[in-house]
Amino acid sequence: MVKADLHIHSNMSPDSKEDIDSICLKAIELGLDTIAISDHYEFYWPGREHNIFNFKHVEEEQKIVEKARIHYNGSLNILFAIEIGQPHLDFHNAMRLTSSFDFDFILASFHKVGGTDLAFHDYQDDEERRRTLLEYLDGLLLIASAFDFDSLAHLDLVKRYSLRHGRMLGIEEEEERVRAVLKTLAMRGKALEVNTSLLRSYVEPMPSQSVLRWFKEEGGEFVTLGSDAHRSSDIAFEFDSVYDMINSCGFSSPVIYKNRRPCNCTFSGGSLC
Repeated sequence: MVKADLHIHSNMSPDSKEDIDSICLKAIELGLDTIAISDHYEFYWPGREHNIFNFKHVEEEQKIVEKARIHYNGSLNILFAIEIGQPHLDFHNAMRLTSSFDFDFILASFHKVGGTDLAFHDYQDDEERRRTLLEYLDGLLLIASAFDFDSLAHLDLVKRYSLRHGRMLGIEEEEERVRAVLKTLAMRGKALEVNTSLLRSYVEPMPSQSVLRWFKEEGGEFVTLGSDAHRSSDIAFEFDSVYDMINSCGFSSPVIYKNRRPCNCTFSGGSLC
């Protein structure tokens, strides 16, 4: 099994200060074979755009990754990846983005419901909680149904932020809707990410074991593993603790991506083969 972290942010994301050399050196220290530098690219509601997210910025990211690939060749396989948030808000330009660059791996995600980051929603009010959850799941279904991506990131992100507000909101409350998302992923041959970032503050990753099992029941074949690290100290966080969970749900091991295709590859001489 290749040891890989397919969800790491560098200082090319607005919420990280970690340079790529620090990331690569930490990954090598941890014995990882492969990492994916998957910096943010967010789409917004009209009038709320963020000017950092443009093709020129992605071109700079690509140059940095290519330089690191040369420098760490033989020691670490580095994937040029991206995490695209809210692609359903602008499918045309989101698809133009994915077709304009030779990404190795694409994560899709949903961070902002109704134009507001999930971190700032009201999780105490019953009506607002339900509205947030339903809009979130509806958006995920749109993404799963029509967008060009490889793995759906941190499926139950609402859990992370609701816990910070002192009242947990889990997607398990809407099993039928969640299964619709999972079935769509499975039918399209897309992967589901097991994201360990929640383990820094809670007892389970995203998604939970029960949701991961639902994915298998709905025909899911591929699982990727990511720490969602924004600091090098969080790379591959608690990976050892989730391998058994992944296996118990019927998946042999997390997959790696090569040329945007899932594979259970071996690692030799700094590259996947």
